[in-house]
Amino acid sequence: MENTYKNPFSEYNANVMDNNMILEYWSNPFSFVEFGLTEKEVFSDPNPIVFMGGRGTGKTMFLRYCSYDVQKKLLSRDHTDTTNKLLNGAGFYIRIDGPILRSFEGFGVSDEKWLVIFTHYFELYIARAYLAYFHSLEKDTKIDVKFTKKFFEDCSALLTGSITSLPDLSEMISFVDSKITEINLFRSQIPLKNIEFESEFIYNSQYLIFGIADVFKKNILEVPEDFKFVLMIDEYENFLELQQRLINTLLKFVKPGITFRLGMRLEGFRTYDTISTDDFIKEGRDYRNIIFEEYLIKSSGYSKYLRDIANKRLSKIECFVQNNLTDIADFLGEKEDLVLEAIEIVGIKHEKIFSHYSIDNKDDKKLLTCIENPLLQVLNCLWFKRGKTSKEINSAMKAYLIGAADPNLSKYKMDYVDKYKLSLMFIIATIYKKDKSYYSFNTFSYLSSGIVGHFIELCRRCFQYAEFENKKTLIESGNIPKHLQSNASRDLAETELQQIRRIEKFGNKLYFFALNLGDTFKRYHRDILIRYPETNQFSVDKTLLTTSTKDAFEAAQRWSIIQRKQKTQQQSIGKKKNDIFILNRVFAPIFQFSYRTRGGFSEEYNSSEITALMEKEGIEFRLEKTRVKQITKNNSQTELGF
Repeated sequence: MENTYKNPFSEYNANVMDNNMILEYWSNPFSFVEFGLTEKEVFSDPNPIVFMGGRGTGKTMFLRYCSYDVQKKLLSRDHTDTTNKLLNGAGFYIRIDGPILRSFEGFGVSDEKWLVIFTHYFELYIARAYLAYFHSLEKDTKIDVKFTKKFFEDCSALLTGSITSLPDLSEMISFVDSKITEINLFRSQIPLKNIEFESEFIYNSQYLIFGIADVFKKNILEVPEDFKFVLMIDEYENFLELQQRLINTLLKFVKPGITFRLGMRLEGFRTYDTISTDDFIKEGRDYRNIIFEEYLIKSSGYSKYLRDIANKRLSKIECFVQNNLTDIADFLGEKEDLVLEAIEIVGIKHEKIFSHYSIDNKDDKKLLTCIENPLLQVLNCLWFKRGKTSKEINSAMKAYLIGAADPNLSKYKMDYVDKYKLSLMFIIATIYKKDKSYYSFNTFSYLSSGIVGHFIELCRRCFQYAEFENKKTLIESGNIPKHLQSNASRDLAETELQQIRRIEKFGNKLYFFALNLGDTFKRYHRDILIRYPETNQFSVDKTLLTTSTKDAFEAAQRWSIIQRKQKTQQQSIGKKKNDIFILNRVFAPIFQFSYRTRGGFSEEYNSSEITALMEKEGIEFRLEKTRVKQITKNNSQTELGF
């Protein structure tokens, strides 16, 4: 049976998956999450739609699944009548590698010339995708499409000016390939030679993209009137500013029957300008914007979506199917057991908790002790420091444990269950100088922070570590010990943190930014008085940031180091509304802060403080509700008691 095992999460990069694998691992997010548009509107909405999200949020998987090539395989697999389905519209997945895009600049060639060359290239690139689609329809005997003589003549005329020079689709594809080769040869030679780009044909913007689509719709009788060419351009953030201006113009002036879907990272627009210097695109007027992370993070269906993704992968592994281990919770557990975790840390050393709260009276300690649940003992100490008597606390605790009546029961239960339970665990970890463990399906769902790729990578590492420790146990019982899960979560957090340094231009700034934010939130979680429970968010007015700091800040968003909450909120009770940001939860295991975001208090930063947080490691600000003040050697104010 061990011979049938392979790590079910080893394949996770949608860029390198073939079409069969896309189908095999596809989980429909519309079945679980409300995105503000329907699945049908992905094709039917005539307006351009922008899908934003960090690396790993599922943009590429989503766009590739919607492409014609994958949809054709899906319909064939499900034995669906392909003629009607595939002739309602076609999605064209477009992804141009960053190095190719960057090769269209510099080397003494003016921006104006590069724009002409790139426009020519982009028109040919899309035309090639169109022609390959037509060729596929022509060869598919299951699809009843008749390509008329007029269609071939009109296409040939568009490409060459002659109605007879390119008599069939194979000839047209070869012709377009030869024109693309001309551009590629120029790109390879221009760094070494002072040469001019020359071609018999130079295509202007919209000429082929709109022209060929129009020829198809006019000359193919089987095509319905509402047929749409949907151009799905992925990794739009890699396009240079001039290139984005070109495509922004296409978005602004879409033609009936053609529309665009862009996939990009957050803050992926380098510009909103069009080719016309006095015009720009505007969200709501020229395109709809869907931010994957914001919808995924807030959705109650997100964990169900992740479970479906995981379970589909597990169901592909024969040994797990045979052992009825096809639910990810069989391996990770449904939820963490905080009480057991606290007991394992505290052991028999309950006295240490009282020492940290400076509680010395023996009678008080006897009433406040809770052997069976150290979390309650910490809560009892917290109540004691807030003015309750040990007898009142003991009575409330007993009422909670055995279900008796007590005037303080409701408040006690609310504080423990709804307000402080996780915070109490962090305090125990602080007191005993241990790390809080991060494990269970529920915890991993939170840690993924709306990024599906993080969840898959957490699972991949867990299965890798479990296989190494005891492959037989993994296959037969499915249970992955929590220490291996916690190791996986810490290792991923450390990997993600170190990779920040590799970010072009802002790497070091963003690394320090993440370190300082993480350390700040860690300090809140170590406050034994729990004045601001589970604080892991901050507020800032981005409009007040200096240009250089704003650029770095937006890079932090683009790389999902920080994530903006969907709606502006009060920074704290009584404060004005502002944008609220969280440090990506994937970093929680190394900084030891909460994997969830509760709201409430937020660190409040001004422009100079954000800049300072990016300058060097070890920047600390005093944790105060009224205002954040930087700590200096000459500052004599006392710090929080931890």
